[in-house]
Amino acid sequence: MTSPRSVPLRLAAFVVLALLSGAGRAQEVTPIHEVRVRLGDDARWARPGWDDADWLVRSVSAPPDTQAVFWVRTQVALDPGAAPLGIAVYAVAAREVYWDGVRIGQSGQVGTTRAGEVPGPIDAVYAVPDSLAGSGTHTLALRMSTFRRPASVRGYVHGMTVGDLPTLAALSARGSLLALVFLGGFVLVALYYGVLWAVDRRRTPYLLVAVLCLAVAALLAAESWRWVVGYTYDLHLLRLLAVTGLTSIVALLLPMVFLVQFQVPRRWRVVGLLALAVGLALLSPGGYDTKALLVFWVALPSALGITAWAARRRRPGAWLGLVGVAVCLLALLATGYRFMDTAFFPAFGVLLAGLLASLGLQSRDERRRYEVARAEAARLEAELLKTHLQPHFLMNTLTSVMEWIETDPATGVRVLEALADELRMLADVSGEPLIPMARELALCRAHLDVMGFRREVRFDLDADSVDGTAPIPPAVIHTLLENAITHNAYADGTVRFRLREDRAGTTRRYTLTTPLADLDAPSRPERGGLGYVRARLAESVSGPWTLASAVEGDAWVTRLDLPVLPPLSA
Repeated sequence: MTSPRSVPLRLAAFVVLALLSGAGRAQEVTPIHEVRVRLGDDARWARPGWDDADWLVRSVSAPPDTQAVFWVRTQVALDPGAAPLGIAVYAVAAREVYWDGVRIGQSGQVGTTRAGEVPGPIDAVYAVPDSLAGSGTHTLALRMSTFRRPASVRGYVHGMTVGDLPTLAALSARGSLLALVFLGGFVLVALYYGVLWAVDRRRTPYLLVAVLCLAVAALLAAESWRWVVGYTYDLHLLRLLAVTGLTSIVALLLPMVFLVQFQVPRRWRVVGLLALAVGLALLSPGGYDTKALLVFWVALPSALGITAWAARRRRPGAWLGLVGVAVCLLALLATGYRFMDTAFFPAFGVLLAGLLASLGLQSRDERRRYEVARAEAARLEAELLKTHLQPHFLMNTLTSVMEWIETDPATGVRVLEALADELRMLADVSGEPLIPMARELALCRAHLDVMGFRREVRFDLDADSVDGTAPIPPAVIHTLLENAITHNAYADGTVRFRLREDRAGTTRRYTLTTPLADLDAPSRPERGGLGYVRARLAESVSGPWTLASAVEGDAWVTRLDLPVLPPLSA
């Protein structure tokens, strides 16, 4: 096992070795492709002159499916001047390594039983003594046992390579150094977008990008752990499970980011289908590399389709996301089974750059639209206050008050109190982007009281099913009710308005039903009031919203769909 104190030293040595080896002259290394294999255990099988003609000839990556002791032999031809010579063995097995009958190293302790075996590092490089590295043909023999190898780990000998010792020692370091650089970059991006989301929690894509980058960083750490830190071969299955699980998480998060960013309809249904496809890929026969490859074949074409859909609809930044996904998909096509080992992290870096640039363009476009909507809302806000403070509104209301003071002083006082309440509440909420629904309903009822006194009609608002803590832009329902009263000549008696709330997933729907007293009323509702409502929604609501009105029977029905936002205290 690796001591925690030795990990920083190993990391430092790893980086230095990678840099030095990259600066030096490239040395030749020769992979071994074919070996002779025999089950059993005999110390004489390490000798150079032993006759192994009757041994099984196998590919080095197709060892026998056994947990008993077995031997592997092969012949290695060396040219003059081969020293310093090394042998790299990558295998999920305990082993002893012999060169011309001399044991030059071991990994763990080969055992004839599970109790007798001690698992060693999965990857190791062994130095061949210079006295044994002369030119000519040499015998490489390995005594191996795999009692602690899980049955699901099939191709457990990953390779053997003979060549220059320093080159072999640094080979994995050079390949993983870039992965470590990308790991730091992904963590920084995750932290940055996590902070942005914490500041404005309405920006769900930022949260998803942060989680995606953390998942990719964790995947990088799991992939690089074998080469940077190392572990004994009995822990190899845990690493494979971690890599496969993290790959599945990345494969689900990537299309999900684009689905939410570009507001694709029925996106959560699409996420469910993607999760089902990823699950089927994980249940497919084959090794863990095959499962990871199938998972990416689910994720990347799906992300390509989503970004292409968004680009066709001219969504801001969609083309940049499409290019990034296309580069990653082309890398998958070009490298196949070597995708995770050779191309994934650089290709995903390009994909992430496209995604971030896409988010930047989208944010800039949203900011521009926000500034336009804010200016429009400020103008309409002033118009809203002006409507209630303009001379004819106050004059008509005060004239009614004077008449009541002469005939019914108590009613006159109530009218003044209702008018003061409405104006005070309007002044309090007009400058806020969102208020609790309870304050909006209080403003609406104050206005209905004032208009009820003026029209000599009892106006009631039934909103018992509405959540009072739900956020809503100020004076939205108030303006819709004002429109209904303005465009309908309600007669004496009681007029009842109904506001109903329904919630489905991440959407909250408000349905306002106002009785029709004038057949011509539907032709005039778009004047003034709905312009203010739309401008307020565009300014204050980040996320999809819809506003639609229509005649249904003897009523005018307005439906307002808003995203579910965190509650506000009244």
